[in-house]
Amino acid sequence: MATRAGRLLIALVAAVLFGAGTPAAAATPGPTGSASPPVLVTGPDGAATDDLDADYATALRAVDTWWRSSWSEYFPGSYTAPGLAPAARAPGLFDAPQEQVYCGDLLLPEGNAFHCPIGDFLAFEVDLMLRSQELGDAFVYLVVAHEWAHSVVSHIDPALVSEAYELQADCLAGAALQGAVDAGLLRLEPGDAEELTASLTAVASDNAWGTVYVDAAGQPQTETHGSAQERVDAFERGSTDGVRACLPNSVG
Repeated sequence: MATRAGRLLIALVAAVLFGAGTPAAAATPGPTGSASPPVLVTGPDGAATDDLDADYATALRAVDTWWRSSWSEYFPGSYTAPGLAPAARAPGLFDAPQEQVYCGDLLLPEGNAFHCPIGDFLAFEVDLMLRSQELGDAFVYLVVAHEWAHSVVSHIDPALVSEAYELQADCLAGAALQGAVDAGLLRLEPGDAEELTASLTAVASDNAWGTVYVDAAGQPQTETHGSAQERVDAFERGSTDGVRACLPNSVG
């Protein structure tokens, strides 16, 4: 996402489901984890260390700035940005298992990204974010915006929280990224729409939201994230119709 303004309309293309770890909210009780405020990610000389670090820094700044400036249009009270888990590479960007980040008593695993409601902080595991090398840099922006949306939802009226909370996060991610583009905080490159479609598909489930299925350990589970089509549709709804389209019981 860098060179020209445009719309985040998604091209609905067929893609392979990877069955990968999906950005998810961690909700285990326990002591508050430490977290630091969002900052720009730079190397020792003040320059971004590589493409991932540059995209990650830009995504944090754009999403935070857009929500900070737009919050009062949709919600009462003041905006609260999530913290970022302490990590060596950059705040929030941790490398498991060498770096251990806890949400309460839960050790956050490799290959995923998290909003921890205990302390309201975000954590992005490096192996997940490096999937941008195959999926395109739009993947980084999608994951940051999705997890940021979980933090946003933790601060709003419960009547506005959808039961399909992961699809709601996809919708709000679309609204925030499109809002950032419209505000001039981000610019789109050719191919970003296709990258977003591929990214949403890569982290989707084989099952529709709400489906009860049996996992590899033989245990019944309920699908929380949704199918590729559901995730793409949710993101596109947010990018096209804005924040209110993501909120049940919203008026106006």
